[in-house]
Amino acid sequence: MTVQMTSPRHATWLELFFDLVVVAAVSQLTHLLVHPGGLNLAAFFTLYTAIWLIWTSFTVYSNVASERTRTRTMLLGMVGLAAMAAAVPEATGAHAAVFAAAYLYTSGVASKGLNRSGKMVMNWSAAQRNAGLLPWIAAFWADDPRYQLGLWALGVAMTLAGAMVVEADPERMEQFQERMRQRAERSRRPVQDFEPSDLHGSHLGERLGLFVIIVLGEAVLQLVTAMGEVEWGWHQVAVGLTGFALLIGLWWLNFRFGFDEENTAQPRFLLVAHLVVVVSITLVAFGLGRAAEHAADPLPALERWLLCAALALCLLLCALSNRRWWGSVAAAAALALAAFGGSIPASVVVVGLAAATAAFVAYFGRPEEFGTAAGPEPV
Repeated sequence: MTVQMTSPRHATWLELFFDLVVVAAVSQLTHLLVHPGGLNLAAFFTLYTAIWLIWTSFTVYSNVASERTRTRTMLLGMVGLAAMAAAVPEATGAHAAVFAAAYLYTSGVASKGLNRSGKMVMNWSAAQRNAGLLPWIAAFWADDPRYQLGLWALGVAMTLAGAMVVEADPERMEQFQERMRQRAERSRRPVQDFEPSDLHGSHLGERLGLFVIIVLGEAVLQLVTAMGEVEWGWHQVAVGLTGFALLIGLWWLNFRFGFDEENTAQPRFLLVAHLVVVVSITLVAFGLGRAAEHAADPLPALERWLLCAALALCLLLCALSNRRWWGSVAAAAALALAAFGGSIPASVVVVGLAAATAAFVAYFGRPEEFGTAAGPEPV
């Protein structure tokens, strides 16, 4: 089942206001990478996915509810998401319970909003049927932060896996309807009927693209801030100029051959690809900031791998999803810099990554030998 391309609509001012909280959340998540130990790195990926899942749930809600989207529901979601963002720095410590409680709360608000709308989302089940919340509840009884984080990671993995494998099914629709009837009988409330609903493609593509813009904006901010805090020499200037060029290349690829209003891919694949892209861009931004600090010296190994591997993943995903197989060469070049760039200055690594991105953009900018002049089908 694919997205609906009829009745195109655009993001509302309320949704754009909601996205401002995501700006704060992404900024907070980046701070976890300043001291990238094993626990902080695991926390970054887990908490990022949790925050993204909440954003996705409210995006799905406003997508299918359309003009019936409730301002109160969105604002309550913003409060919960803001609490999660504020708790990020101590999410594996003193504020762990706050982060988990806010995640459960916002998940419930989004699900309740969808149920109230009378819509059953058939192509992203995580918005209404989320067994992945159970490990989060169990984590309240875990004393060790590692076990707690492990349960959270299990929860988000279950949510993503469930959303990807669950097919639109009339039998599942009836089962859900029956559960809602039973709840209504116990609470002595009227039984609400649900109708199946697909996601509106133009709105979903726009919302995904806006999230990417937010992350790219954070990337530019990190690079500019890092450049403002170091003494400028040739190495620093090289990092600043080529790092900015690299971000321009990622912007061009994402909006020329990635997330846009014309995307017709199945939401359960499109959304997961979006998660991979925004996490990768965030890691690239962090790596560029660190490269500005170490411009004349080699980057620390872990930070070099995070920067190069994240860019390689972005390029590889774009190449594979658009069937531009030779584009994977640029991804391999980025990985080669990660593997063999331990003794070269950070500025040279960034120049090499920017060159690989530029070659990728040039390759994508021309038509395939056996394709059409319009280029490949979007992701």
